Amino acid sequence: MSNETTNIPAPATIDLKSGEIPATILDSAILQQGVELFLQHGYLIIKNAMDRDFVQKLRDEFMANYEPYFFDKEYDDALQVGHKRTMVTINMEGAFSSSDYYAPPKIFPLLEFLLSKRMIISGLGCVVSLPGAKDQHIHRDYDNIYDTGFHYDGADAWLAKAPPYAITVAIPLVPISSLTGSTRFWPGTHLSKVAKNDPNLGPGVEFSADLGSCILFDYRILHGGVANRSDGVRPLLYNIYTRPWFKDPVNYEKQQPISITEEQFKKLPDQHQGMLAWAIEGPALKSQI
Repeated sequence: MSNETTNIPAPATIDLKSGEIPATILDSAILQQGVELFLQHGYLIIKNAMDRDFVQKLRDEFMANYEPYFFDKEYDDALQVGHKRTMVTINMEGAFSSSDYYAPPKIFPLLEFLLSKRMIISGLGCVVSLPGAKDQHIHRDYDNIYDTGFHYDGADAWLAKAPPYAITVAIPLVPISSLTGSTRFWPGTHLSKVAKNDPNLGPGVEFSADLGSCILFDYRILHGGVANRSDGVRPLLYNIYTRPWFKDPVNYEKQQPISITEEQFKKLPDQHQGMLAWAIEGPALKSQI
């Protein structure tokens, strides 16, 4: 059924077909377009954001090393985030230690522009959606920190202009389709007080994505995972980038947001260590075995 028939807008999308890697946002008109779409809608689908073969390598390593989390059960070190959905922290080893994973070069200038060059990586993980997983509850990943709860003239105008403080980059490890289930977004809700149970919320926007695509979304946007109707596991990596002053105190009650040893940290390129130094200095430091 077409978008015209259903009155559902097409997903906000850009396509990085070119293999060129821009040094800054000023070098890429398509990334500048992506910024505008992201700020307006609160999410952005980026096609050809990563090398497909590299994403396949990530998939192979994930399927081999994280198979113990492919069961419908409670875990001591992983958070249940819905029916047959588990949030697992990724260890920064193998392909997951590559900057192509945690700092994708084709989209990194866009993230720097939106969050500043002082941004940090505040979470690296994966949401595992098992076969038969139902639609996830509608939610924001964190309450809008700009909403003080007070109502006064100009409050809504302020919220509608407040910049992002946290962005999730989702990396599908299997192609996303109506069978595997995507993530449903409610465009514009990152800039409003609309409640998740608002009767006028509407149907939301879904998307499809091949390997190599990324999905960016604002921490404030209303969204929810769509049911997995396939007979396979649907792993969706998530990298969380934030302004240096923001920490998520809600979503990591059972696990650390970053899993990195001091030895792994020292192997990171100098220009990237600043984004993860907090994890070594703080409780996310993983002791050597």
